[in-house]
Amino acid sequence: MFSFQVTPEQKLAREMARKFMRQEVEPHVDKLDNHEMPPYDLIRRFLKEVQGADEIKNLGDLEAAAAEQDFITRSLVSIEVSKVCPAFALSLGASLELAGFALLYAGSREQKERYAVPIFRGDTFGAWGLTEPEAGSDVQGMKSTAARDGDSYVLNGAKTFITNAPYADTFVVYAKAPAGITAFILERGMKGLATGKPLDKMGMRGSPTGEIFMEDLRVPASQRLGEEGKGFYDALVNLNHERAHTPGLMIGIMERCLEDATAYAKTRVQFGRPIIHFQGIQFMLGRMWEKLLGSYAHLWMLGQMHEQGLDISAAASAAKLYSTECATAVALDAIQILGGYGYMREYKVERFMRDAKLMEIGAGTSQIQLLILARMLMKDPPPDLNPLFAGPDPFGNK
Repeated sequence: MFSFQVTPEQKLAREMARKFMRQEVEPHVDKLDNHEMPPYDLIRRFLKEVQGADEIKNLGDLEAAAAEQDFITRSLVSIEVSKVCPAFALSLGASLELAGFALLYAGSREQKERYAVPIFRGDTFGAWGLTEPEAGSDVQGMKSTAARDGDSYVLNGAKTFITNAPYADTFVVYAKAPAGITAFILERGMKGLATGKPLDKMGMRGSPTGEIFMEDLRVPASQRLGEEGKGFYDALVNLNHERAHTPGLMIGIMERCLEDATAYAKTRVQFGRPIIHFQGIQFMLGRMWEKLLGSYAHLWMLGQMHEQGLDISAAASAAKLYSTECATAVALDAIQILGGYGYMREYKVERFMRDAKLMEIGAGTSQIQLLILARMLMKDPPPDLNPLFAGPDPFGNK
């Protein structure tokens, strides 16, 4: 049963993540944001020094490690990572929680051993390719094709806005096969596979994002991930998983912005006293904390539902919607409290605002989350509105 009692293991995981991020990553954040260095050497060190990735020797070790680290522990770690560098958290999550999770969910034991184990060890990095130039929210409108040719598929098409694409070693991509949307495992260096240079983004600049190009790319049937035609179903599982883990990243942004804004308001003197004594500033700080606590409530609810194997589809969409919009608002308020200094790159709140905004777009826009919730209500009979009676997870709790 879920409990608010934090375990010694969870405290240790949180403290180890906090120490590494503050000591090893914080000094390099500006270089990451300025595209002066990619994050992958630091991510590899994080996995090995904080997560104990070197202890994963094979699939059995990976399955045992996954069973030991529960939803809340992963979220506590994500919060500490995001408080220093949300872009670091994004690239780490795209490799493990998108590409890695897709392999663990739908892959054969041979595929998990060959591709998932190296990703979770930090020996290779993964990218998850769903979005296309003409297929973002409309996933089924994708143009990429996978024509069957004997014991192989020939893939043609392009993906865009793919986290880690410029540097990834392993790619999970989706294309339309004869039976429908299907997932495939690609490896850098395959003939017909190319990636573009990192895109120049507004935020999350420390997380390289790019394009994937497939031109007459021959893929053995053994590298099909899951059944042919089941890719859309499996992608929904991945999206639910991503949305459920988004609040942790957003909470990290909100905590850092609230901490920085509070500390500034205590020392910034105007009209003869620190501005934290002015009611207008107090109201802003109070609202920022309220948004943070609300996001924590969503996170704890998801933790309990996940532990009980309940359907998190609605709760994950609601949590993603709420926490992402709150994070952007909190970051903007932090800039406002810092005034002109908040607009300067020397003070980090402007970067947190730029980073937060992406998450209202990725993994399904805020508008898509509202549509998901509304269409669930349109069902006959409608779902039970109490999340504790949501029913079993239709995708299975793997």
